[in-house]
Amino acid sequence: MFWLRQIFRVRERWQGHDDAAAEMGIIDHLEALRSTIIRMALTLLAAMVLCFGFSGTVMSVLRQPVESVWVEHERRHLPDGVSAADWVAAKSLAALRPDLSPGARAPLEQHFTPEVRQLADIVPLLHAAALLPAEQQAGYLNSSAADDAQRELALALYAAGAELKEGQGRAALKLMGAFRPGEAFMLSLQLSFFCGLILSFPLQMYFLLQFIVPGLLEHEKRLIFKCVGYGVALFLVGSAFAYFAVLPRVLSFFYDYSLGMGIENDWRIGYYLTFAARLIFVFGAVFELPVIVVPLIKLGILNYERMKVTRGYALIACFAAALFLAPAPDPATMFIMALPMYALYELCIIFARLEQRKHLP
Repeated sequence: MFWLRQIFRVRERWQGHDDAAAEMGIIDHLEALRSTIIRMALTLLAAMVLCFGFSGTVMSVLRQPVESVWVEHERRHLPDGVSAADWVAAKSLAALRPDLSPGARAPLEQHFTPEVRQLADIVPLLHAAALLPAEQQAGYLNSSAADDAQRELALALYAAGAELKEGQGRAALKLMGAFRPGEAFMLSLQLSFFCGLILSFPLQMYFLLQFIVPGLLEHEKRLIFKCVGYGVALFLVGSAFAYFAVLPRVLSFFYDYSLGMGIENDWRIGYYLTFAARLIFVFGAVFELPVIVVPLIKLGILNYERMKVTRGYALIACFAAALFLAPAPDPATMFIMALPMYALYELCIIFARLEQRKHLP
């Protein structure tokens, strides 16, 4: 109720532009709020219906960071000159060879490059070496290799710690675990909700600002429209930052940490996609800070002196917000979220300073 009262006071202040306007009662404010909520809900519903038809595409996009985690993990455990794609293909080829007749194996191997076939010859040696005590493994590879080239490559793969188990690579991240009949459908609805929020965000922001500050003058309306435009751009920047920079690093941290604890990364698709969608949306919302602060500066509600004095409180508030908003509880994720938030606040302080100088005589 406290926040509603504050919003209602702001509404009454902006309605003061019209001298003939009577002061609105609490019922009138609540009626305007109800109309705003209905418009926002209908907009979100329409966006969800539109996004529902593209659920498969959205799911594929959200799964890409998981693939990058697997590729990065495989790459870190390979020597220079060996790609993750070649190594995975070699492991698959080596697993099939014993079950195929020579007549069936030859046509299959023709579809692979000489590098993949060479790696496939080494995979059984590495598996065999893994059965021996650690101090005998390198010696076994050194003595069992067919030639110097194979020996050198086998020892390089062994020294890099190349992953041999499929469970430690892509197979652990297939994300196909739907354990209830309607889980896939509910997941599509959940994805549609998050995508609908993103798609309808410009209109949602416009409706909200229209409710908070009604009765605007012409130049103030132009300011609101500019804020909506910049808000959309900042939201997309924040979402892209989360998708390309934050999400792969967070997933890689949890992936490697689980392996270090001896735990397989058999991630369930519903939990993962909820985690990924929430992280992307929260980062997009965090980047909206200038859209909230800049209009308050332009309209004279905030100024440079006040923002400069509260800088320390803002830093604490950013980390507190990251603590509650971050979808992962690890310190790295919270720090990655709090740092851009505070950097945006500092940019707002610079803007307030420039705005103050602009009005100095």
